[in-house]
Amino acid sequence: ISQMPNVDIYFQSRLSADDLLSFGFQNVAIATGSTWRRDGVARAHVVPMPIDAAMPVYTPDDLMDGKVPAGNVVLFDDDHYYMGGVLAELMARRGAKVTLVTPSAYVSDWTRNTLEQGAIHRRLAELGVDIVLNRTVTSIVSGGVITACVYTGARQELAADAVVLVTSRNQDDTVWRELKARENEWADNGIRSIKVIGDAEAPGPIAWATYAGHRFARELDEADIGDALPFRREVTALAEN
Repeated sequence: ISQMPNVDIYFQSRLSADDLLSFGFQNVAIATGSTWRRDGVARAHVVPMPIDAAMPVYTPDDLMDGKVPAGNVVLFDDDHYYMGGVLAELMARRGAKVTLVTPSAYVSDWTRNTLEQGAIHRRLAELGVDIVLNRTVTSIVSGGVITACVYTGARQELAADAVVLVTSRNQDDTVWRELKARENEWADNGIRSIKVIGDAEAPGPIAWATYAGHRFARELDEADIGDALPFRREVTALAEN
């Protein structure tokens, strides 16, 4: 799109609700993304896990900002996509002693769907990453982490200088919520529609965010097709006797 004459791109230009209301845009897509949680909430933990403040805790956002931990690092992967394996490889290549802990029976479990899982496991093993399967991190303590077997609950402590949590993400929808609260001002400022898309609506794989962007552009001058599926399906429900 950088080569298209009718597209203007402004990098590093975070906009506020006031900005968006004042620019005179007719249609607005809010695609502000998401941020990784640093409290451990994901599949294994539906509430924040106990974390000792003395232990340095990192998220994928930190590593992508260049803050890469060194020394003995435990990476807890409860995301199960590619991110945990990628970051474990990054730290191992930079000299860290990495232990990857996951509740799954496979490293980067979801990548079995893309036939990449075997290659990911092999590469991490060749780099010397200790891979701990079928165990979850129950808490982060001052000297490491406490893990538990997903089958027996048997506990074990792993020493660490730092912990990387690859768990779940929170959508960054602050601007959307501010604009939604001022919906009565949209028409007066020339705005026809504002839609939140991608990770800002619901964090997911990058393919979903890409699809959301394409869909917004393709449907911009058309009626909203909705999310109804074009085929019949069985819908189950729980009912009390």
